[in-house]
Amino acid sequence: MSSAASAVAARLAQLAAIGRRASGIRRLAATPEEFAARALFARWSTAAGYSVTQDRIGNVFAARKGTKPGAAAILVGSHLDTVPTGGAYDGAYGVVGGLCALELLDALGATTAHPVEVVAWFGEEGSRFPLGCLGSSVFADLVSAEAALALSDDAGVPVGSALRAEDGGWLPGVAWRTPNKTAAYLELHVEQGPVLERAGAPLGAVTAIAAQRRYQAVVQGGSGHAGTVPMDQRRDALCAAAEIICALEAAAKSVGQCVLTVGRIAVEPNATNVIAGRAEFSVDARSADAQRIDALEEAFHAASTAAQERRGVRSHIERLEAREAVAMDAALREGLYRAAASLGEQPLAVASGAGHDAMCLARVAPAAMLFVPSIGGLSHVPDERTAEKDLELGVNVLARWILEVDRLLRAH
Repeated sequence: MSSAASAVAARLAQLAAIGRRASGIRRLAATPEEFAARALFARWSTAAGYSVTQDRIGNVFAARKGTKPGAAAILVGSHLDTVPTGGAYDGAYGVVGGLCALELLDALGATTAHPVEVVAWFGEEGSRFPLGCLGSSVFADLVSAEAALALSDDAGVPVGSALRAEDGGWLPGVAWRTPNKTAAYLELHVEQGPVLERAGAPLGAVTAIAAQRRYQAVVQGGSGHAGTVPMDQRRDALCAAAEIICALEAAAKSVGQCVLTVGRIAVEPNATNVIAGRAEFSVDARSADAQRIDALEEAFHAASTAAQERRGVRSHIERLEAREAVAMDAALREGLYRAAASLGEQPLAVASGAGHDAMCLARVAPAAMLFVPSIGGLSHVPDERTAEKDLELGVNVLARWILEVDRLLRAH
């Protein structure tokens, strides 16, 4: 392995120290920790000789020049933010691995007609602000910059205010990126699931990314004294929410080939001796088949209506996000197979149940993804791991994939 490829593990370890807690790594968008990660990426990129820019939604780009004047850029990247109790590899590997791949091209003396930019997308996880793939959604014009900047976190802080903060916002001294066309988008990522490890495959060529919908539900009941309100006269919002959630779980199992998660719930007044008057919870539904998600949404509304009638509560469901299943570009995937074959490897075709920024970029340019295995299939947890040899192999393949894509684009 080259020294450029072997640098990936060391850099990931440096990033992992930013925001590390006993419960995992916490780098939420536009916080001091996530700001520090973006700043570190910018320093690495500048030291490697690449020009660094940023845009108004917080995406950061490191550009390696091409030989063809005015050519659209090949983008390579992922994200640096994490879930509240995240691991060291989800997202960060794609950014660090992309940078290492550019350095590997330098070491090989390889040139590309198209410029190649490594991008750290802002707010992919949706852990602080209520929209996943925030930066890439704005970049791909799926969401207006104005609407994105107006989104607020649980404390009422808008994205725009967070980006203006000195300790969490835009990077000082970094130039603004001039918009230009994207020729193609490549994303290197850990699998976050068990398929590659179980198959003994060190590489995965992603065929498609599953459809995803996110909802926020609010159940309004009536508070009261825990000791004095009879059971048959209660309008307990938490119990109603629990009924809805259990009905959703049963529906997901019945529909099949889909997954559904309630990962967040808040109760008011949240006191031991007071009946819950209000409950708010999140719902994340995913499937490669949009009809199955439609069925889950119908079950959600039916369960909500039933809880209202049975318990005398009011409920409201808001769909926050809806992303359709996205197929990865066939020509780029063929280029990936050729790049891997040059190193004696054969990627396994896999689908992604997790959402990625590639979903958004596929709306404006050909897009494809390369996976490396996750040990034990773990992700979004502190124990997230990938073997160093697999990390390095991913970088080596990515560098050669960039060259294949550049040749493909020149041919057309």
